[in-house]
Amino acid sequence: MAKPTASSRAAGLQFLYRYLTLALPIVLLLVGSLFAYRHLSQPGSLPLRVVEVTGEFTHLDHAALEKQVAGAIDGGFFDVDLQRIRSQVSAMPWVEQVSVRRVWPDTLRMHVSEQVPLAYWNKEALVNLKGEVFRPEKVPSLGSLPYLFGEDRGAPQVVAFYLQLQTLALQESLRVDSVRLNPRGEWSVAFRDGLELILGREDIAHRQRAFIDVYPSLVGNMQRRPERIDMRYEHGFAVRWREQADGES
Repeated sequence: MAKPTASSRAAGLQFLYRYLTLALPIVLLLVGSLFAYRHLSQPGSLPLRVVEVTGEFTHLDHAALEKQVAGAIDGGFFDVDLQRIRSQVSAMPWVEQVSVRRVWPDTLRMHVSEQVPLAYWNKEALVNLKGEVFRPEKVPSLGSLPYLFGEDRGAPQVVAFYLQLQTLALQESLRVDSVRLNPRGEWSVAFRDGLELILGREDIAHRQRAFIDVYPSLVGNMQRRPERIDMRYEHGFAVRWREQADGES
């Protein structure tokens, strides 16, 4: 076997020197970065000094939000538990969605979306357009919101029913005042003018449509107005008429 020549040994040493010259700064950079990260991620390093909360609020209190966030912060910039903060804020009744992120070097930035109530729910809570029930400590008076009734798990179904019926009812200038889904799965509706609609539990979409079709003929005679319409009949419906007040003709 041929022995390495002096020139080949020199070439090898030169290659090793160049390799170490290129690799050593990278190794030092990695070691330095690791050391810096371990140092900065220690509790107490780079504390969060600024909490920014953004969003358009009607019922949420900005100061209460910041206090809730401050109580949930349990670390510095790198080790703060963002999921814990998100969960703590999401638990506030008027909060619908929360996004939170870090902003170098000492800021926590959070955007909060407030719940927008669609209706009162069982008179002791509120429900939004997606059928999510939320319970403020005190349910505010919100003017002309309708009342929806049912079990919490059925809230999305009740909301969808209300939206569909109100769309149809507006064609006849009717405003839904309340919708009720009882534990037996039976639907009933009250309108702002005092009319009560009974739909039962079967063929609901068909009965809704049939009610809208027949309603104009029932109110065409101004001498009498329907008080209660029951659509639970296979080939028709029943009407109870309002009693005329004394002096009405």
